[in-house]
Amino acid sequence: MNKFIKTALAAAVALSMALPVFAEPTDTSEDETAAPAPSTSSSVFNDINTENFAWAKPYILDMHSKGLISGYEDGTYRPDNDVTRQEALSLFARAMGSNDAANAEVLKIAHDKYDALIKNYKLTWGTDEIAYLMYKGALKKADLDTYLLDNEKSTPMKRYEAAVIITKAMGGEEKALADLGVVLDYNDAREVPSNAIQYVAYASDAGIMEGMGDGLFSPNTPVKRSQIAVMLSRTVDKTDYKFISGVLTGIDTDKTEITIKTDDDEEETYSYGDETSFKNLGDETQPADMPGNVEAVVTLSGKNAASVEVVSELPNETVVGKYVNYASTSGKTSVRITLDETGETKSYECLPDLSVTYQGSPATVRSFTKGDVLTLELKNGKVAKISGDNKTVTISGAVVENVDITDGVHITISHGDDEYNGKTYAVSSDVTVKKNDITVGLDSIYPGDKVKLELEYNVITKIQATSTTKNVEGTIKSLTIASPDSTMTLNVKGEEKTYTIPKDVVITVNGEEGSLYDFRVGDLVKVTTESDAITKITATSTQESSGDVTGVVTGINTSFGVVSVKVDGSEIPINVFCKDDSTTFVAADGKSKKMKDVQIGQTVEVKGTVSNGVFVGKLFVIVAEAK
Repeated sequence: MNKFIKTALAAAVALSMALPVFAEPTDTSEDETAAPAPSTSSSVFNDINTENFAWAKPYILDMHSKGLISGYEDGTYRPDNDVTRQEALSLFARAMGSNDAANAEVLKIAHDKYDALIKNYKLTWGTDEIAYLMYKGALKKADLDTYLLDNEKSTPMKRYEAAVIITKAMGGEEKALADLGVVLDYNDAREVPSNAIQYVAYASDAGIMEGMGDGLFSPNTPVKRSQIAVMLSRTVDKTDYKFISGVLTGIDTDKTEITIKTDDDEEETYSYGDETSFKNLGDETQPADMPGNVEAVVTLSGKNAASVEVVSELPNETVVGKYVNYASTSGKTSVRITLDETGETKSYECLPDLSVTYQGSPATVRSFTKGDVLTLELKNGKVAKISGDNKTVTISGAVVENVDITDGVHITISHGDDEYNGKTYAVSSDVTVKKNDITVGLDSIYPGDKVKLELEYNVITKIQATSTTKNVEGTIKSLTIASPDSTMTLNVKGEEKTYTIPKDVVITVNGEEGSLYDFRVGDLVKVTTESDAITKITATSTQESSGDVTGVVTGINTSFGVVSVKVDGSEIPINVFCKDDSTTFVAADGKSKKMKDVQIGQTVEVKGTVSNGVFVGKLFVIVAEAK
């Protein structure tokens, strides 16, 4: 059984049991440990303003304002009326969220699973609530026979029946029935039906139900409408349930977290535990077996997930195609498109709350012309949103993020408009390309280029690009040689930047043609960049040689990892590049040191390598302390 239903039902009935039913009004007020009553200054019912029901009035109004209880057509609430079995079950269901808008799809699944059974009980109202409780596992068929068969539904709920419901809701039925030697510690124990004794004992031992005074359990006492308002109000406050509908985008079983994207495209992550219920279309399952990218409802208790329920059979997806036509039959609208990916012409049914835009403005399905490009966002196989564009679209002010040639040519762009930002478009085989007003090939388009794109049916047919050329000098931080494009990260004046290296890059080493394999990390190079790509690399030497420096420390820059060492007989100090993660620092006695231990005036001996005139320290020995 779903634990959050169990706990809420148990808490709800427990609160109701704390209110003596037949005592005088002063005895039916809330006890000293109860939560304070909700504040209110007005009444919507004309029969709860008397002193007799002052203790219940704020709770009645609180539950009415939340839509959980209602009165009668004559404006009365009738607080002293008994609560029938069907009314009690329905109120429990509402407190658990049966009438929350987020649970609309949950209710549909519940009806699909249980309507055939529920119709046998000839209910004229409340089928939503009963189906919801069955879906949540709080009711079984035997319970329906007990509480809803024929005239039983209109019979007042009694205390011993409440004990049965509490025990089942808490999942304690098996344990209760196994205790065959139970003896009730109540003066009226003989009045408890024999088939309810173990349930009453279980609810009493669990501290859920108590006697009514004078050692009596009063098993046949009914619950009043005034009391159930108090019960429901406190239950809602204690359980603190919040229902969130959206797309289940991920489940991390290691961190025991779920991630859900709401309708406003915000992603939220919540923790779950062993008590959390997971269901897929109404069937219990495990977190690891839950599908992804599907519509789901999360019930939160505080900040943690009490239940996670998948309510769609198909994953959410986006399809793109050319508009053919639309149809409207029996109140249902469908749109027909020819899919870009497969060339198949297919119809999609639209959801009642369909959102439609055309070229960024609100529209209807009648706004489209045959051949327009439509992007359909599908939820459970039905269209939730349509974004339409003319078959020819121009995108200005874009920046190239990536050019992918692994399967055809695709360009990903960044843009200030979310409609285009991060989108990837296929490039036509006969695309026209100009860069800085010169006709070039597609291989001249680099990341960082500013572009104006013309698309026909969502495929790029024309590119107008501009770029900025710069000369940069820096030290190689990393170099990745790969196909189609390599990358190089340079350290330029303390800042790192990664560039793409196209295959036609010009490389010169010592005045001769070279290759990327001539370079190593730490080499000093001069490069010509175009946007975020390197088009030319020049180096005077890339061969690394060993060397050593002995002298006195004259300067230290820990931020850049540079120690200046003045060699005896030389006026100009040598800059030694060294850091804790790449250089071994030791004292003369062999004790390990760090760069922070290096001080001006110390005599040091450094062994390392020289590349492009740069000395990189490998072993840094502090020979003598400063004088």
